[in-house]
Order: sequence, then C-alpha cells, then structure tokens
Amino acid sequence: MRRSRALADIPIRGPALKWAVLAALCAAAGCFPGSRSETDTEVISWRRAAKYVGEYVTVEGRIVGTHNSGKACFLNFHPDWRQSFTAVIFASRFDQFPPKPEDFYRGKNVRVTGAIREYDGRPEMILDSPDQIKVLR
Repeated sequence: MRRSRALADIPIRGPALKWAVLAALCAAAGCFPGSRSETDTEVISWRRAAKYVGEYVTVEGRIVGTHNSGKACFLNFHPDWRQSFTAVIFASRFDQFPPKPEDFYRGKNVRVTGAIREYDGRPEMILDSPDQIKVLR
C-alpha cells in the first residue's frame, strides 16, 4: 500500500524548488484562475447563471450582442444586458484574445468557464484568458 506524503516530507533542495512543486500541485488541483478545464465543471445555460453566483461553472449560449468601451469588452448572452449574464474581458487582457473580440465572438455559440459573480444585480464572468472561452460549432 502506497503512503501519501506531505509536501514538507518530500526531499527537495531549496525553497524555490519547493515552491515550484507546490505551484504544480496547486495548478493540478485547480487553485489558479483558468487552471480548471471545462470538463471539470458543470455546463449550464446562460439563463441559469444567476443561480450559480460564487460558483465555478461552464456557461453555454450564443453571444447576441457585444460592446467594447475601450476599458472592457462585454459579451452579452441576451439583448437586455442590464438583467442577463455577460462575459467580460478587461482591456489589460485584450492582447491575449483575438483582435476585436467584440466582432470575433458576436453571433457565435460559446462556452465560457470561470467563476460567476454578481455585478450591479446581474451575473457576470470575468475572462482572463482565451482558454476560458470555447467557440462551438
């Protein structure tokens, strides 16, 4: 029978190497944003997103409207964006996504994976990485 060992028991030299091992273990466990995959989460319709605030899920739906304010790009799953689920890409991450994400994703069926939070009374998900959004056929 194999015995599990605590990280402190693993014979690693130097604190940097120990931190590298800890980071690898944490990434495998899904501790970092974007480190979990879509297959690790429940897939829900965008219509149910408000019921999952505070949870890490995959939301599926069609991007029916978009807006790029220059500070953020909003990918809306319903024309009434004031009340419905929206995925948000902040300008600091634009360089990681396709050019003009508002045009690239508009009209496409997608799955977005991440934590749902509430902002101004509506559910939203912040997309930090293109790995969090998958265009469906």
